[in-house]
Amino acid sequence: MAHAHHFLERLDRVTREQTEFALDLYRDHEAVAHVLQHVRLPEDAPRVALAIDDPKEGPFVIVTRDGRFVTCLGKGMRHELPVVPRSQIDALLAKVADKRARKELAQRELRVDEEEGDLFQRVVSRGSRFAREDFVALSAFEAMLGTAPYLVMLEMALEAIKLRVAMAHGVGKVVVKTTSIPAFEKLDRLEWSVAHLTVLAGTGERSTLDAVLQTAKSPLGSLTFPCSLQQGSTFFLRSAWLAGRLGKGAIPDYKAAFGNLADWMALLDAGLGLGAIGLRHASTLPDVRRILQAYEVCPEGAAEGSNERSRATVAKAVLGVLDKVDEHVDTTHKIGRDFCVTLSQRAPEGHPMRFEKPEQVPDDLARTAVLAFDGPIDVSPIQNMMLSALPVAARASGEDFYYPREIVRAWLGPWTPEESLERLKRFAEPKKEGVRAAPKPGRNDPCPCGSGKKWKKCHGGPGAPATPG
Repeated sequence: MAHAHHFLERLDRVTREQTEFALDLYRDHEAVAHVLQHVRLPEDAPRVALAIDDPKEGPFVIVTRDGRFVTCLGKGMRHELPVVPRSQIDALLAKVADKRARKELAQRELRVDEEEGDLFQRVVSRGSRFAREDFVALSAFEAMLGTAPYLVMLEMALEAIKLRVAMAHGVGKVVVKTTSIPAFEKLDRLEWSVAHLTVLAGTGERSTLDAVLQTAKSPLGSLTFPCSLQQGSTFFLRSAWLAGRLGKGAIPDYKAAFGNLADWMALLDAGLGLGAIGLRHASTLPDVRRILQAYEVCPEGAAEGSNERSRATVAKAVLGVLDKVDEHVDTTHKIGRDFCVTLSQRAPEGHPMRFEKPEQVPDDLARTAVLAFDGPIDVSPIQNMMLSALPVAARASGEDFYYPREIVRAWLGPWTPEESLERLKRFAEPKKEGVRAAPKPGRNDPCPCGSGKKWKKCHGGPGAPATPG
């Protein structure tokens, strides 16, 4: 208590605004503990100076290593203690505030008959209708979850593959019957559980992400390829996002996958993962560029559709994105706004989430419209869209992959088994031998991205990204 009294008595050394900040810290022991746990301090430093303003001149709040308040030093007062800059303190306090807001939302999300554990059932029960509120509520428990989302994702990805193999034989002739609906629903829930768990696996703090790196053993390609194997653009972008979150420590895995694997989807997944790491962590960008540049030129004599040509195509395409990030971000927002206008027509006239013009669509919804879009990845315009969206995906927050619940209800409606049938048809088609440009549609043909627009008004219009290869 003597330390605390001394601290309070020395607050006359700072301005009123600085006093308010110091007192906010004093009253919030949990927040101070979080700050001290997440800064690097010399092991022999018993006390720490928390900068209220300038990191050199101060003022400073002096606390012990375990968070007890000692004193307050005015501007210019000398000391020999390690300093935590105000900018770092503010960033860490913002994380504390964000965690508290997520926990409050989690409590509001619980129905009368639900417990906290019931929130996790939504991952496996809501499929593509899993809403932003569901994700944010679950992310409040990331510290408790640890590496579990990633490990469960691997299990569910393998289970989804097995179920698809069993269902895909002769799928072109399949008609959805009442007796087959449970199987289609099970497949839908499995595939989307993989998507949700991939994003949940990346919401943890650095210690959790490092634990994922240490324990991750993917038998199918890169650390995130099991998610990409669900064959949809949103699955590839979620994989890239998680790669970006894992950061520098994941580069060897993605480098090995990109250089050694012989499947074009695995190459695309690894290339996007490398690009996402470089985009999210500027310090890694030179290394990422060097890895991709080593494969940018296709070896002489490489056959069309060969792994060498696919590898070179992906490397060149991702490098092109890294060279023109702002242009691709603008293109992604444009595509997303067009998506939102088209999808929102399902809402009745006068609905607040119905947009008549692209300029009415907020940036956050435009981002989500692209990141959440489940397009077939063997279609050239979808590959273009994924590449354009890579900078947005790499720097996104987890909730950016999800629509708010109000939009889920207004735009998406209830799930139908025909959705799973259409997804299943992707796996029944002959396996593509490489990443290549598909023949362009006619100017007045529907755009293959599914926007409902003509090709010339969508991906065939001015400003659309170039086709890979």
